[in-house]
Amino acid sequence: MTALTDIKDSELQCILDALLVAAVQIHEEVKSGNGLDVTAVSNVSGDSQLTLDVLADSYFQDTLASNTQVRYIVSEERPNLVAYGNGDYSVSLDPLDGSKSAAVGIPPGAIFGVFKDAQQISDFNGQHIVMGGFFVFGINLEVYFSLHGAATTGVWDACTNSWTFRRLPDMPTKKMIAINASNRTKWNPWLQDYFDGLINHEDENGNSFNLRWYASMVSEIKRLLLEGGIFSYPSDKRPGYVKGHLRLVYEAIPMAYVLAAVGGKSSNGDASILALQTTELHQKTPVFLGEAALITEMEKAKKGLGLGV
Repeated sequence: MTALTDIKDSELQCILDALLVAAVQIHEEVKSGNGLDVTAVSNVSGDSQLTLDVLADSYFQDTLASNTQVRYIVSEERPNLVAYGNGDYSVSLDPLDGSKSAAVGIPPGAIFGVFKDAQQISDFNGQHIVMGGFFVFGINLEVYFSLHGAATTGVWDACTNSWTFRRLPDMPTKKMIAINASNRTKWNPWLQDYFDGLINHEDENGNSFNLRWYASMVSEIKRLLLEGGIFSYPSDKRPGYVKGHLRLVYEAIPMAYVLAAVGGKSSNGDASILALQTTELHQKTPVFLGEAALITEMEKAKKGLGLGV
C-alpha cells in the first residue's frame, strides 16, 4: 500500500492503510455486481440491508480490527459501541453508502471518520475528529479525505496495485443544488422559499441554479468537491425524517470535515455540523454542505433574514 509521505503520525497511516485495503476488496465486489439483493433484516436505523452492505461492513471490520491503534469501531450497520483495543483512535463507518442506487448504475461508496481520544459516545464529535473521508466505488476506485485539515484525493491503479494521491484545491463555485426536490411539499416553508429563490433567480447572464440528485451521498459530495454548489438533506414532515435522515457520526461529521478543508462549510440549518453535540450513536441530523457563502445565506433564510442571492 502506498503511504502518504507527509503523514507524521504512523498510527493514522496504519488506520488509513487498513481502510484502503478494505476499499479495494469492496470495489471488487461492487464491480462483480454481486450482493445487490435485499436481506431479511434491517440495520439499527431501520433501513433495509443489502447483502453488499453486510459484506462491506465485514471487510472494514476485519482490516481495522487487527490494528492495535484502534479502540472502537462503530458502524451504521451495527447497533452498539464495540471495543477492539486500547488505541488512541476510534473509527466510524458507513460501509456502503448509496447501495440501493448502485442497482441502477449510480456509484456507491463508503464514508469513514477517525476520532482521537473518544472514550464515550459523546466524544464522536467535530472536536475529536482528526481524519474524515469517503470512497467512491465507480469506474475507478477513488478516495477523498481530510487529515488534520489538509484535503487529499487518491485513485487506485489495479495494474500496479498502488494508489496515486494529490492535494485537493479549494472548492470551486457553481450554480448547482443537490436535493431531492420530490419532497418539496414536505419541507419547512422557509426551505421551500429559499430553494425557490435560488432556482427562480437569474444572474446578469441569465443563469439560475440547476438541480441534481443521485441518491448517493458519496457521488453527490464528489461532484460538490469538483464543481461546487450546495448539497442538502433537510428534515421534513414525513415520519422518521423530522430530525433529518443522515447519521451525524457516520455521514455528516466526516463529510463536514472534508468540506472544511477545502474552504466549504457545513450546517444543520442553525450551526456547523462540526460544532454539534453527539448524544446518540445513531443520531440523525439535517445536513447542508457546500460553498461557504451559500451555507451562510441558507442559515440567514432560516432565520428570516432574506436570501441575498
